[in-house]
Amino acid sequence: MTDVAVTKETLWRATGSYSPKLASKASLVDEAKLFLTTYAQLGDLSATSKVLIDTVLPQRSRETRATIVGVLRIRLVRWNPPSWVLDDLVSFARDSNPDTLRLALLLHTARQERVLYDFVQQVIVSRWYAGMYKVIRSDVQGFLDIAQEEHPEVLRWSYTTRQRLSNSVLTVLRDCRLLKGEINKHIVTPHIPMQVAHHLVRLLLAEGIANEDIAHHPDWRLWLWDEAQAQKVVAMVTAQEQDTRRTV
Repeated sequence: MTDVAVTKETLWRATGSYSPKLASKASLVDEAKLFLTTYAQLGDLSATSKVLIDTVLPQRSRETRATIVGVLRIRLVRWNPPSWVLDDLVSFARDSNPDTLRLALLLHTARQERVLYDFVQQVIVSRWYAGMYKVIRSDVQGFLDIAQEEHPEVLRWSYTTRQRLSNSVLTVLRDCRLLKGEINKHIVTPHIPMQVAHHLVRLLLAEGIANEDIAHHPDWRLWLWDEAQAQKVVAMVTAQEQDTRRTV
């Protein structure tokens, strides 16, 4: 595979304490699409943020529009991704299959929201393999109760914050195709477009994950993929890049 230079300033994924910020806004799929298509037109993140707040976003309150832009920046750009990441996301936003962007957003939102990432890894994945597909809000609450031992910051969150966070976690997973159902939610296996799987390979390479370790990385489990499925994509990407080098 072609080596991708690691940018020192890039913070590939959230680390440290749990944050309740996901409680304020959930998946924001439509807003993310507007963010990316507007950025594609303007080519400037500051200008994109301003235009979204001033005119593009449909929410009536300017304060709400500003909050949405702030959340989108955390998930998509505040971690300082290399330009190819945004280029990929713009292409996903333009794809005729709406699930292409949704499944890429699941990946990026989870990588920047530790609560969401750990809930999928510790609860959703284990339930899927156990054949237990129903997920309810109390499952998120139980996860937070257990997490308090390693993350005492959770103890400082109000009851309302925890309730909103639980709702938001399930909404994100439903909107991004890992769950289905409005009231009663069930785990499903999403169909991952090949260009999104390729995007994850590039992310892991750029993050510094060794080629031989990519298929074993837990990020694949965000889509309920096992190592065998991931290895097929890694092999395909390897073959494509070898073909590219031969024709250059």
